[in-house]
Amino acid sequence: MANGFTVRETLEYAPEVVWAYLTNFENAPEWMAGIGPFTQITQNPLEIGTRFGFEARGKLRETRVTALVPGKRIALTSTQGGVTATYTYSVAPTGDGTEVVLDAVCEATGLWKLLHPIIVVAMRKSDSSQLANLKQATDRSAARRQ
Repeated sequence: MANGFTVRETLEYAPEVVWAYLTNFENAPEWMAGIGPFTQITQNPLEIGTRFGFEARGKLRETRVTALVPGKRIALTSTQGGVTATYTYSVAPTGDGTEVVLDAVCEATGLWKLLHPIIVVAMRKSDSSQLANLKQATDRSAARRQ
């Protein structure tokens, strides 16, 4: 049984442009469906352990950076009850711009294991369009800069 999903998207911008947009979490509501603005909870620069608060489906949530290779990869992990979801975004140059990969993984403990398959399907349904949305959002952002 799958524990998550993977999606890919190629954007026509340089990796550093995509990375800057992706990791400016004020932009998150533009490409993460159902997510309100991120507020940084910790006062440190973006690093492993940095925590953000955000609203999703009318509830306050928290996520933290659990992996970071600046300019290349960032993982955000959230835990609600017995469910932990990690979304890892990777950025790499391609001949046509930048490939962005989202690997989403969900783990469940206790009684949440019974709902795990349903949770994974819900994650895929709600979040597999993130990178297509990111592509559209970076296009809009580039158009505003011109």
